[in-house]
Amino acid sequence: MEPRFNFNEAVAVVAKIVQHTRDGAIDAKSREDIAKDIAGLNLASLKPYAGSLAKDPANGANCYLAVDAAADGKTRPLLMHVGVDSSSAGHLLAEPIRTEHVQVEGKEIRLSFIPFGSYDHETIRKFAEQIDRAFLPRPQRSQPAIAAGNRHPEISLPAVFDAFRTILDKLHVNMASTVQLSATREMTTEDAIEQRDGENPVATGHTRVSIRHLYHAGLWAAIRAGWRAGYNAEADHFIVSGNNPEEIAQSVEMVKTAIRHAAGYTKFTTDTSRLFELQADSRHPDPWSDSVVNERFQQIFTAAEQKWLRSEFSKSFDLEGRNYTFTDSEILRLGVKFGQSLKLNEELYGYIIKAKAEARLDTAFDFEPSIDEAETLTTVKELLFYMHWLKARGRAAQLCPPNLGFKKRQAYPVAMATSPADGVGLLDYCHHKMWPELPGRVERDFGGKPLEELATRVAELADVARSFDTTLSIHSGSGKQQEVLERIGKSTAGRVNYKISGELQLQLFDVLRSQPAGSHWRKLYERMVKRANDFAATGAFGYESELAAKYVSMGLEYDLGDASRGRVDGNLFLVFWLGNLVGSRDIDSPDGDHRFFKEKIDELPEELLAEVRQRNSRYVVWLAEHLQG
Repeated sequence: MEPRFNFNEAVAVVAKIVQHTRDGAIDAKSREDIAKDIAGLNLASLKPYAGSLAKDPANGANCYLAVDAAADGKTRPLLMHVGVDSSSAGHLLAEPIRTEHVQVEGKEIRLSFIPFGSYDHETIRKFAEQIDRAFLPRPQRSQPAIAAGNRHPEISLPAVFDAFRTILDKLHVNMASTVQLSATREMTTEDAIEQRDGENPVATGHTRVSIRHLYHAGLWAAIRAGWRAGYNAEADHFIVSGNNPEEIAQSVEMVKTAIRHAAGYTKFTTDTSRLFELQADSRHPDPWSDSVVNERFQQIFTAAEQKWLRSEFSKSFDLEGRNYTFTDSEILRLGVKFGQSLKLNEELYGYIIKAKAEARLDTAFDFEPSIDEAETLTTVKELLFYMHWLKARGRAAQLCPPNLGFKKRQAYPVAMATSPADGVGLLDYCHHKMWPELPGRVERDFGGKPLEELATRVAELADVARSFDTTLSIHSGSGKQQEVLERIGKSTAGRVNYKISGELQLQLFDVLRSQPAGSHWRKLYERMVKRANDFAATGAFGYESELAAKYVSMGLEYDLGDASRGRVDGNLFLVFWLGNLVGSRDIDSPDGDHRFFKEKIDELPEELLAEVRQRNSRYVVWLAEHLQG
């Protein structure tokens, strides 16, 4: 379909481009000047993204510019090719859907318009690879970052790029890690999404965003934002699951398929926690005896591996002014607890290189093996053991995520006891968790102040990470309070990778719920909540399903709580699970439109879209300000 817009506005934009690029130069200054001049045109039907302006390598006199064409209340993203020299028109990135010849300053210029929506993957990829490679993601290495999970990429990606520009201008640090979702939980392959009917809200791919689409949506948003400062694209949590060797082997093959789909990403987080043997940890409610641990050690490792382990970890480690040594018992227990997980991480590390090489891509990437999914809090010696093993065997990790005791989208306790003023206390927070040492440590060594203990623990973990040139990665970062962020920033000296995801989506739901009672978007939100409660009634969310009725009885059926307080006063069942409902169908829609909720949310009108993006952007900037250390 040919795009509709006021063509005279396109001519006016081209005139500004020609005016500022007469000498053939397109740089940051010319883009800035063009943006200022275009802003004064008061365009109504065409929105140019001046930062995207790039030379056409087929002919330096020509250029490309991303624009939005608006008509009849609908917006269509396009790529405008400005052909000052029309002899190269046959070298366009894709077939144009509209072409016009115009006169600008006495020159005949050929304007071609190419579809450039987030799903035009081939054109997006070609632009980033052939027109302006500055838009391609790159490894993060030691750079601090806020890894912003994008469950609704077309909504949130423009917001987080805007936030990272503010952060760069204001704080003079690039914290851009804007493309991030779990590759085998929130995302999946296109084929798997196609088969998903939405009747299982916890099935893989509940965002209805494929691995490949998020990558291309990131390129698309970076191009339109004019973001050339570099950013990281993370395929988060390649999760290996299974209850026996056969199931685990099958899961590993599925993970390898996902890795192939994610070859273009520049950071890979693996989750091999299913292979942790937690009973080797003395904190387990029913820990193994030394003799059982020794028996498992003999079973898991060959004679050569046993010799290497005892030799490698019997030496003294001097890190950041502290000395660490492992007893033989500790070596055996840590080896049994983590050994199979580490071996699988070695295999996956090699497979990532293989997948990138087969895709003819740069094989450099950031490796982040997840320890945070263990049910135990990560100790300093555990982190040291895990990081040293990988480095010694040629698979050094650039990022490491310990289990700090953070819960997804929930505030961290500030007091020991639960109270209306302080929210959930540490004693209740630790209930049913394998953290027996935490309450006693806080009471004994930190005067009952959980945040002081957290800050000290993070500081020592960060010191160990830095000694391996590794950055501490904080998972489940959404919903944490200002005082938590500030302690993390100080404890890590600002070298931190801070992951968020759910909060950006919850802010979208906040906007839907804030609409007038009886309005279209308010009713859509209420139907999502009803569907979540209906699923809970069938036990779809496991043991947490029973929480749905509890919060309804408390009068919090639709309440997501106060975001500034970590939403502790809201319906925590919804806070954790409502996001999964975007991958289910709106079966109760009164007009018979039973499409997936995700498809309907993607049709947000401009005024609501702007409000969501403003909240998302403001939140990311707020995080950065308090993580500076």
